[in-house]
Amino acid sequence: KIEFFCSTFYPEAVIFLESINVKKYKIASRTCLFTDPFSSETIREKAKTGKSVFISMGMGGNKRKILNFFSKSKPIFCYCISQYPLPFKKIKWSDAIKFDGFSDHTEGITASILFSILKKQKKSKSIYIEKHVKLKTSKGPDASTSIDTEQLNELNNNLRLIATSKI
Repeated sequence: KIEFFCSTFYPEAVIFLESINVKKYKIASRTCLFTDPFSSETIREKAKTGKSVFISMGMGGNKRKILNFFSKSKPIFCYCISQYPLPFKKIKWSDAIKFDGFSDHTEGITASILFSILKKQKKSKSIYIEKHVKLKTSKGPDASTSIDTEQLNELNNNLRLIATSKI
């Protein structure tokens, strides 16, 4: 199932997104460091919604401190290495599978597929993948690690196949 979610870096953005009924949120790696002036307030606003929140732990961060904000819901912690693009060989799969989800900054869809297979082997009930999506002509800081809609369709088909496979 493909779902849209959004990163924000200040609390007013969460309030705006609530007004348009965003279903899920993301907390970016840099927010987890609590070095941005609005990190605590932004995390608090997201936690207050009770909605699913994906947390990228690519820069580290204090997991306990983050969990203290959440009483209405359990956040989904994602393995992430904050490098764009991330060379496939830098992924530590033994670490990655300890997380609920995978924030994929590699080129293409192979890493997301492998993460899903490894989690399925571990009998995980839910597998979460975060992958940036772009239009074919998009340019920008994360364009090299984003997939286009055709690749998204291919990834989705592969993930459905994995979900229904007996491993």
